[in-house]
Amino acid sequence: MSELALIERIASRTALHPGTALGIGDDAAILDLGGPAVVTHDMLVEGVHFRRETCDARDLGAKAVAVNLSDLAAMGVVAVAVVVGLGLPPGFVQSGMADELSAGIEEMASAFAVTVAGGDVTSAATLVIGITAIGRPQPGVPPVRRSGGREGDLLCVTGRLGASAAGLALLEHPALEARHPRRDALIGAHLRPEPRLDAGRALARAGVQAMMDLSDGLLLDAARLGRASGLRARIELDRVPVADGVGAVAAALGRDAAVMATTGGEDYELLAAVPPRLLDAARATLAIPLTVVGTLGAGEPGAELCDAGGGIVTVDSPGWEHDV
Repeated sequence: MSELALIERIASRTALHPGTALGIGDDAAILDLGGPAVVTHDMLVEGVHFRRETCDARDLGAKAVAVNLSDLAAMGVVAVAVVVGLGLPPGFVQSGMADELSAGIEEMASAFAVTVAGGDVTSAATLVIGITAIGRPQPGVPPVRRSGGREGDLLCVTGRLGASAAGLALLEHPALEARHPRRDALIGAHLRPEPRLDAGRALARAGVQAMMDLSDGLLLDAARLGRASGLRARIELDRVPVADGVGAVAAALGRDAAVMATTGGEDYELLAAVPPRLLDAARATLAIPLTVVGTLGAGEPGAELCDAGGGIVTVDSPGWEHDV
């Protein structure tokens, strides 16, 4: 069963009780605790999301925080705190790696003025990091959901895509890593992604009504935003902004750079559905590029990838989704 199918099954059995404004199915839940709170949780599991051979403990701790803060960025809210759960395998504490892991967690949290407010530690057969991130809405600005897209909205992404996928490829193919001129930047994008909290808040203030972060690949995540909004997301491959250095890695692997950028995943940039009348204002609020990569329109909810002539582009996989 796919991860999404299991989440949908769980959601179908889960009631929304008083005090919860938004439950399962978005980047984060919205609670009413005498004032709104935005809460998300994500886990990194050894052998599923990472291998210790290619990711040291300090980077892993930082990344675990970053991917959770990215969910808050997608809601356009202010990040306040994280709560950390650790399952540590035998020898992890004695080796000093637990200290390195906690140092990475604090480094990323402190970089965004987020408090590590507690958690739990237990022994485990393999390394597991579970983090709950808590935020609050900006004054007068409601959290942005995936479901607010409207027909005719422009699909836009922050930054440039594909660096993380290319960085992972460099880690997994040492022969590529040794000679690639953008090695450090690409590997850094994979090991220590930067959550776009400032951009998310700015887009929310600009009036964007639908947004999510790009964790599993632009095409797959666009399909999720399209389904949540009841619309068809159309991504134009030639408009996808490709990060520097991705082309050389893709060529060495016999892949298309734009397809790698569209399906590779773990960019942790933001995908926003922007009404055309708001595009210039939204761009003016950001310190990073905001690129139009497609549109939302009528049709079967989901997403499609098109070439410059409007033809459908078929890919092996739209992004990363594991079975459970």
